[in-house]
Amino acid sequence: MELITDYWQQLLFVLTVVVISVKLNASVAELKKDVDQILSRDTYIETTKLRAQVDMQEKQISALWEFTNNLRDRLTNQSK
Repeated sequence: MELITDYWQQLLFVLTVVVISVKLNASVAELKKDVDQILSRDTYIETTKLRAQVDMQEKQISALWEFTNNLRDRLTNQSK
C-alpha cells in the first residue's frame, strides 16, 4: 500500500495515458472507416455520368424547340 501512496501521481499519469491512447485508437479506426466509405463512393464517376445525362437532355430539349419553331414557320408560311 505504501508503494501506491508513494507513486500515486505516476500511476495516475500512466492510467490517463492508457485511457487517452485507447480513445484515440478508437477515433482513428472510426475515421479510417469513414475515409474508406467516402473513397468507395466513386463520386467523380457518378458526377460525370450525371453531367452526360444533363447534356443529352439539353440537346434533346433544343432539338424539340427547333422542331417546334420549324413547324410554326411552315404553318405561317403556308397560310400566307
